Amino acid sequence: MKSAFKSFQIFLLLCGVFGADEDEVKSVSVMEGDSVTLNPDPAKIKKFNLLEWRFGDPVIAQTVGNDITYPSHTEIFRDRLQLDQTGSLTIKNMRTKHSGLYKLQISHSTGTSLMKFNVTIYESPSVIAGAEAEMKSESVKEGDPVTLHVPQIQGDELIVWRFGDEEKLIAKADIETKSSSLYYEEERFRDRLQLNNQTGSLTITNTRTTDSGLYKVKISSNKQTLYKRFTVTVSAVPVPDSGLSGGAKAGIVIGVLLLAAAVAAGVMYYLRPRITNLPSQKWSVPPEDDVTLNPETEIQRGDEIQWLFGAEDTLIAEIKGENREKTTHEGADERFMNRLELDEKTGSLTINEILTKHTGLYTLKIRRGRETIYKRFNISVEERKKTVLEGKSVTLEPAYEIQTDDEIRWMFGDREQQTVLAELNGKTGEIFIYDDVADERFRDILDVDETTGSLIITNTRTEHSGVYRLQIISSSGVSEQTFIVSVSDKVEWKFLEEDSVTLKPGTKIQRDDQILWMFGDQDKLIAQMKGGTVDIYDDVNKRFRDRLKLDEKTGSLTITKIEAEHTGLYKLLTISSRGTLYKKFNVSIQLRNKTVTAGDPVHLQTGLNEIQTDDEIQWRFGDENSLIAEIKGGTGVTHDGPDERFRDRLELNKKTGDLTIKNSRDKHTGDYKLKIRRSERNTNRIYSVFITARDVEVTEGESVRLYADLNEIQTDDEIQWRFGKENSLIAEIKGGTGVTHDGPDERFRDRLELDEMTGDLIIKNSRTEHTGLYKL
Repeated sequence: MKSAFKSFQIFLLLCGVFGADEDEVKSVSVMEGDSVTLNPDPAKIKKFNLLEWRFGDPVIAQTVGNDITYPSHTEIFRDRLQLDQTGSLTIKNMRTKHSGLYKLQISHSTGTSLMKFNVTIYESPSVIAGAEAEMKSESVKEGDPVTLHVPQIQGDELIVWRFGDEEKLIAKADIETKSSSLYYEEERFRDRLQLNNQTGSLTITNTRTTDSGLYKVKISSNKQTLYKRFTVTVSAVPVPDSGLSGGAKAGIVIGVLLLAAAVAAGVMYYLRPRITNLPSQKWSVPPEDDVTLNPETEIQRGDEIQWLFGAEDTLIAEIKGENREKTTHEGADERFMNRLELDEKTGSLTINEILTKHTGLYTLKIRRGRETIYKRFNISVEERKKTVLEGKSVTLEPAYEIQTDDEIRWMFGDREQQTVLAELNGKTGEIFIYDDVADERFRDILDVDETTGSLIITNTRTEHSGVYRLQIISSSGVSEQTFIVSVSDKVEWKFLEEDSVTLKPGTKIQRDDQILWMFGDQDKLIAQMKGGTVDIYDDVNKRFRDRLKLDEKTGSLTITKIEAEHTGLYKLLTISSRGTLYKKFNVSIQLRNKTVTAGDPVHLQTGLNEIQTDDEIQWRFGDENSLIAEIKGGTGVTHDGPDERFRDRLELNKKTGDLTIKNSRDKHTGDYKLKIRRSERNTNRIYSVFITARDVEVTEGESVRLYADLNEIQTDDEIQWRFGKENSLIAEIKGGTGVTHDGPDERFRDRLELDEMTGDLIIKNSRTEHTGLYKL
C-alpha cells in the first residue's frame, strides 16, 4: 500500500495569527523617531534553512541561505527595514503605527521554532533631555512673529520641538503622514504656535518677552537623527512719549518698580519653586551588564529621592522620610523584578543584568525644600558589534558627533579590569596613546582620529577581541558607548568540485624555511619540509594514505582522491629567520540550496549531458550518508533509504544521472551528496534541500478546503488528517468509510467534512483557534 504525506499551514487573515506556538513574548519599548533592533536567540538560529519575520500576517523580511529579501515591503515600512545575516531585524525611524507583535519563524532541517516580540512605540515625553547641537540665534520685537526653520527635509521625518531648560514638548510634526500636533502645557504659547507639517518649521505669532529662551528640535529620518538649537530673544517695544513731565514719569517708573519688587518678593519667593537641571547623560551599554546611574551631586539628609522610568514617569525606586526608607518597584510588566539596587548614601541606582527591554529614559528627581533637582539618563541597551578578519583594520566610531571641547577616553576590557588605551583632549587637540598596556598587545597598532574621535586598530589579531568602551566628557554631561569587537581567524576557503585540491603558501619559500602542514582541530602533523627534505605523514588514521604531495620548491600541499573525511581545517606554519607566519585553509564542498513546497517534486541535477558506460554516480542522504541511488556499469538503482522514507518516491535519469524526489514531504529535508567518478576526474557536490509547508489563507468565518490531490481513493487506501504539534487525529478514511473527530479541546466540533471520494478535508466557519499545521 502506498503512503502519501502533505502538510498545510493555515493563516487567518482577520486576526493576523501565525502558527499555534505559545512561545514567550519579549517586550521592547522605543520612543517614536528612534530605531529598534529585534535580536533572535543565537541558540535558535544555528544552521537555519529559512528565517521569516512577520508583522501581522505578511512576511516583511526573510533570509534563505545568504539571500535577504523583503517580500511584503508594505508602505508603512518603506526604507525602514534592515535584516542582517545573524537574523536581527532593525526598524528605523519608528512611528506609533509600527507598534504591535513581530514574529520570527526559524526553520531547520529538524523542524521550526517561533519567537515573538511585542514592540511598543511611545510618543515623545513632555520633558526630556536633548542632545547638544548646532546653535542659531533669532531676535524679534515684541508682537512680531518669528519662524524657526529646519534643514531641507526628505519626506519621512518626525520633527519634535521643545522649549526651555526643562525641554518641554510644544510641537510635533510627522512629515510622512503630513500631520502635526501642538501642546499647550506651557500656557504662555496658547493659540500662538503654528507648525508647518510639510517643512517642520515652527512659527510663534504675536511674540512676547516671555517667549525668549532656548528652543530645540529633533529631526528623525530613516537615514539619521539631527538636532538643532535656537536662542530666541524677544525685545520689548519702547513706550511712546505720553507728554507727562519728567517728575511724573519718574514717579510712575518708581511706582511700577516698587510694585514689581513687591510682587517678586511676595509671589516668587513663596509660590514659585526653583528647578535645577543637572547635565544629562546618554549611554549605550551591552545586554546583561550591570549599570549604575550616579546623581553626581551630594545627597543631603532631608532629600527625597525618586527614580522614574519612561515617558510615563513610572516610579521604580525612592528614598523618603526621616528614616530614609528605601523602596524599589518592579515597574510596568514587572520588567525590573529583582534587578534594582538603590544606594541610600549616594542615591545611585544600579540595574543588574540589564536587557533591551530596559532601554529608555531614566529621570532622577530630588526634592530639597523648595528646590527640585532633575538629572536624566538616556540608556540604550545594544551591542555595537564589529567583526573583522585577522590582519585587517577596524574603526570604532562614536554614535554622536563630538564637540570641540569634549574629552574622549577609549578603554579596553570588562568594567572590573578596564585599561585606558587612548585619550583626546578636545580643547588642546592633544592625543595620548597608551599602546604598552594589556601585555603590549596593542603596540604600534592604535590611532585616534582627532576630528571624529574614532579609535583605529590596525593589523588586528584574535587577542584584540573583547569589549571596548568610549567615554565622552562634555559640558552637557558624560556619555558612554560600548563596542564588542570580534577578530576572526583569516581562513582561505577551498570549495571542491573535483577530487583534488592544492593549498598554496602565497609567499616565496627560502631553502632554510621550515614548513609544517597540520590538519583538524587537534593540529595533527601531516607533512613537513626542512632544509629541502620532505616528510609525509599520511598514516594519520590512515585517512591520507597515498593522497598527499608536498612541493619542495613552493611548499604547496596537494590532496588527491578527496572524500568527505578529508574536508576540514588545514594549517600552514612557516618558520624562518624573518619570523613565523600562519595561514589557514578550510576545505569543504559548497552547499547548493533548494527550497520546495511540500507535495512538489525536487529536481537535483548532476550537470552532465550524458553519462559514459564506465561512469559511476552515487546519491547519498543525511549525516549517515545513506546510499539512496546509484548508477554503475550503465545500470541505475534506487533505494528506500533510512526508515523507508524514499519508498516509491525516487526517479533516477539513466542518461544524465539527475535525481527526482516525487511528492516531497518534510522528512525529505536535509543534505543530498552527489559523487561522480569518471576516468578523467571525480566530482563532489552537496544540495541542501528544505521542504516548506503549503500555506493556505482564509478570512475568519469562511470555510477552507484542504486538497488531498487524489482523483479517486481506492478501497484499501487509508487516509489520516492530523492537526498541530501533538498530531491529533481529526479525520480518517479506512475501508472506504470516513470519520471525523472533534480534536483537542473539541475545537472542531460540528465543523469538519470529509470527502470520501477524494479524501479532501473541509473546515467550516473557521476561527482563529483553527490556525496551525495540518498533516495528511
